[in-house]
Amino acid sequence: MPTLLETASKLDKMLDVGWADRTPISTDNITFDQVAGQSYLETKFIPYTSENVTINSASQKRERTEGVLFVRIRTPMDQGIGLAYEYAAVITNVMNNKNPLPNLFTYVTKVRRSGDGKDGWFSLICDVPFISDET
Repeated sequence: MPTLLETASKLDKMLDVGWADRTPISTDNITFDQVAGQSYLETKFIPYTSENVTINSASQKRERTEGVLFVRIRTPMDQGIGLAYEYAAVITNVMNNKNPLPNLFTYVTKVRRSGDGKDGWFSLICDVPFISDET
């Protein structure tokens, strides 16, 4: 059974391997040197609810956590929306409906617009929902 740390690490690794160095990735709570005008991803691991669940019998209790891996795609303004949506397609292909560890599952990624571009970036957010059972 994965722990929350293992869940976060596995989701980050799945994205990192599938992303294959297309752009730099800024990971939550790690120093990131952004290069002006260079597209990048920003990720945050967000567990948002936990509950006790019983599987088959009372002796098989687990803590079930649901949350999202938040991925913000940042592409420079005035270059159209195509690149950002291409990146979103890569993320959904890499992360949708996966079972990378026992009792860790991802669901369909939700893509949405973010911001108004006044910060110099066209931004999309990809929320990768997950469920993880810890013993």
